[in-house]
Amino acid sequence: MAMIEKTGKRIFYPLLFFILTTIIVFNVVRILSPDDKVSAYKVEDGWGYRISHNDKVYIDQSFIPLLEGRRAFPNKKSALKTGRLVLKRLKNRQLPVITFDDLHEMELDTVPETGDR
Repeated sequence: MAMIEKTGKRIFYPLLFFILTTIIVFNVVRILSPDDKVSAYKVEDGWGYRISHNDKVYIDQSFIPLLEGRRAFPNKKSALKTGRLVLKRLKNRQLPVITFDDLHEMELDTVPETGDR
């Protein structure tokens, strides 16, 4: 009986995650239009980006996704480039996920910072 419960959980949780992600992406894509705007803003240690529609913020990213800790984008250009990539993926009905390959393409440092400088 325990084996059936474990198998059910292995199927249920990924399926639930997929369904919820699909619903979120569909709703965000539905409201996106030419009025969408990607803007960069200054944070304590660098830059972040926002994706907005009619002055309502839908995505606010103040740090580089995937990297350990909460490291800000090093400059305005990299924050805007990442924001535009996320917006492009949303408009193409793709998941707005940034990968390590994307970070390497944008030449963002993916090596963890150390306190020794």
